[in-house]
Amino acid sequence: MTEEVINKIKDMLQLDILDGQHFDWGEQHWLQLDPDNRETQPIVSVATVYPGAEQRQHIHSGYLEIMIGLNGQTLHWCDSRLIELAAGKIGYIREGSKHQLLNNSAEPASFLSIVYSIPRPLKEVTTGSDIELNEVAKVINLDAIAEKFAQTVDMTVTLIDVSGNFLTDSRNLPDICRVCRQERSGNCILSAASSPQIYPDLKLFHCKFGVSSIQSPIVVNDRVLGYLGCGYGRLSANVPKTALSQEMYLQLRFFNRNQLTSVAETLSLVSASLVQLMINSMKEKEISSYRVSLSEERAMKARLHNSLSQARLKFLESQVNPHFLFNTLSTIAQRAEMDGAATLASLTYSLSNLLRLSLGKAESLVTIEEELSYIKDYLYIQKERFPNKFDISIEIDPDISAVRIPFMTIMVLIENSILHGFKNVRDQGKLFVRGYKQDIYGVIEVADNGCGIPDSIAKAVRDLPDADYDPPNLQGIGIKNIFLRLRHYYGETFTLTLERRQEGGTLARLSVLL
Repeated sequence: MTEEVINKIKDMLQLDILDGQHFDWGEQHWLQLDPDNRETQPIVSVATVYPGAEQRQHIHSGYLEIMIGLNGQTLHWCDSRLIELAAGKIGYIREGSKHQLLNNSAEPASFLSIVYSIPRPLKEVTTGSDIELNEVAKVINLDAIAEKFAQTVDMTVTLIDVSGNFLTDSRNLPDICRVCRQERSGNCILSAASSPQIYPDLKLFHCKFGVSSIQSPIVVNDRVLGYLGCGYGRLSANVPKTALSQEMYLQLRFFNRNQLTSVAETLSLVSASLVQLMINSMKEKEISSYRVSLSEERAMKARLHNSLSQARLKFLESQVNPHFLFNTLSTIAQRAEMDGAATLASLTYSLSNLLRLSLGKAESLVTIEEELSYIKDYLYIQKERFPNKFDISIEIDPDISAVRIPFMTIMVLIENSILHGFKNVRDQGKLFVRGYKQDIYGVIEVADNGCGIPDSIAKAVRDLPDADYDPPNLQGIGIKNIFLRLRHYYGETFTLTLERRQEGGTLARLSVLL
C-alpha cells in the first residue's frame, strides 16, 4: 500500500493505521478505533486484493465479517452464496461459513473489513478445594481433546501447568519453539510459565523471536493453574532481525490477524470448559468407590428386605398377647360356675370374634370403624373381668372412620390403659378414646386417668424412629409391634407418642397421613 493510499484512508476514515500484513493475494492494514468502555471492539481493517489474485477458501470460525467496497470490484463466496462487492456496496460473511474471494480485474480492489468476534458467556469455574492441573490431567485424555481442538482451528495447541510442564505432546510445537524451549531463551510461557506477572488475561502475544500465539490462562478459585495456547505462527512475511533462525521462522505457518484474534474467543470457552470437565472427572473419581460400596450395600439391603419383609410382617401381625387369652378363658370358666348361660354365651361370642380377628384375619389393614367393632367385644370381656373397674367414652369423627390402620392398633393402646394404667388404682378408671381430623392427618387419642406412664417408657417410645434394637422398657406392652407395622405401611408419614398427662394418667396419640 502506497503512502498516498495510506493518507487517503486516514483522511477518509479519520483513523490511524495500527498494523499491516502482506499476503500472496494482497495486503491488509488494521485501523485504530477510538477507545470506549466496552470490553471488546470490532476489528476494522482495509484489505487490498491484487489484480487477478485469489484468497483460498477459509472458515470464519468464531467471527463474522461485514465488508464495504471502497474501489474496484471483488467477488466473495459465503459458502455457495456469491457477493459482488463494488464501491459503496455492503457484503456480509456469517460466522462459521466458508469464505473465498477473487479479484478477476486488471486493477487492485479495496474494501473495508469489520470483524466481530462471537463472544460466548463463560461460567466461572470454582471448586470446594484446591486442584492441580497435572493431577486432573491423569483422569482424562488431554492429548485427544487438544488434538480435536487443534483440528478445529487448524493450529498447534498446547497445554502446560504453571511450572512449564507440558500436559500435551510437545512434539507438536514448531521447530523454532522447541529449540527456544530447550535453550530457555524465550519470553513466552513456554519458557517462563511460573512467573506470576505473565499473561493474567487472554491475549495475542508476539514473542521476541517473531512467533505469534494466544495464551488462555486456566483459572480456578482465582488461581492460575496453567495455560491453554494455540497458534505459534507468523503474521509477517518479513523475517525479523531478532529471529532465532531465519530458516525455522520461514517454516512457521502464516496466519491472518483476523483469524488468530477471533480464535482467542473460542480458546477462552475451551479453557473454561476443559477445566470444568477435569474438575467433574476428579469429583467422579473421588466418589466412584463410595458409589460402588453404596450400590452394593443397597443391593444387599434390598435382597434382605425382599426375603424378610413378608415373613417379618406376618410374624408381627400374628402376635397375640397370650396372657390376655388365658385370662379371658379363665374369666369365662369362673363366670360359668357362678352365673347363668346367657352371660357365658355373650363372653364366648365376644371372644370368638376376637380370635377370628387375630388368628384368621386376611387383611393386614382395617378401617377405624372396623377396629371399633372388635374393640366393643374386647371391652365387653374386660368389663366382665373387671366389674366397676373403669368406664369408657368413645368419640370418633365420621370424617376419619374410613382411615385404614393395622388391625388391633387401637385395641393394644386400650389394653395398656386397662392392664397397666389402672393397675393398683383404687379410684374408678376413666378411659377416653377420641378420633378427629387435624389438617391432613387423622388423629387417634387414647387417654386414661391411671397411674401414668413411666418417663423411661415415654422416652423409649420417642426414640423408636432411631432405635435399631428392641428397647427392654417396651417389652410386654405391644408398642414396638404397633410402631413396626405402622412404619411398614406408612413409612415416615405417621407419629406415635405416649406421654404422662398433667392431670394424671397417660395419653397415647397416633397421627397418620390421610
